[in-house]
Amino acid sequence: MKNLMVLAVTFIGFSMLNAQNSDIKLYTKYGSDHKELHDLMRFQDVETIKLTFTGNDLKGKHYRLLVKEYTNGSLAKIDTIIDSGQHDYVSVINDTIFEFKYHVKTQINNTIKMNFKFDRFSSPRLYNIRASEDKYALHDFLKSSDPMPVELNAKTLIMGYFLPYIDKVSGWKKYCDVSGSEYKPEEWGTVFDIPNYYLIEIIFE
Repeated sequence: MKNLMVLAVTFIGFSMLNAQNSDIKLYTKYGSDHKELHDLMRFQDVETIKLTFTGNDLKGKHYRLLVKEYTNGSLAKIDTIIDSGQHDYVSVINDTIFEFKYHVKTQINNTIKMNFKFDRFSSPRLYNIRASEDKYALHDFLKSSDPMPVELNAKTLIMGYFLPYIDKVSGWKKYCDVSGSEYKPEEWGTVFDIPNYYLIEIIFE
């Protein structure tokens, strides 16, 4: 009986480990390779990033992409951009590479325009924001130039679009101090007194 219990615990642990781990990696690339287009996008305050996921574990998987809005330190809204398992026109991932482009812009009418551009379709969004003189900034969650590991069946934060932390001593507006901090992104509003920001999350399952 003791041996059976040890075997069962080992099997459960092994199964949990396999369920949590995967070979999926995320690579990101900002901007455009075309200089004139890149300059025009900067003039228009459009930020863009290409997200490329690679790994054998992608094949046969569905994906969900979510935008979470935080206001005054609390989760205010969750918007499902795409749930591939719920649409006939979106098939499972059939390759070891999955990628899409993300464009975002803060507009003069106090809205944020986002667009998620996939291979055969796109999903645009408009969000109302608080009036603010500060610019929002787009940052991914890669800690360095190395790719980000992505688990299966788990929520993975991949990007943030947020207002800066304002240093009360120097008065400087700091973005990297936020995205590169030790605090969880869900805590940014409270820790850094950021009134409004957005987190983009993906799940492969």
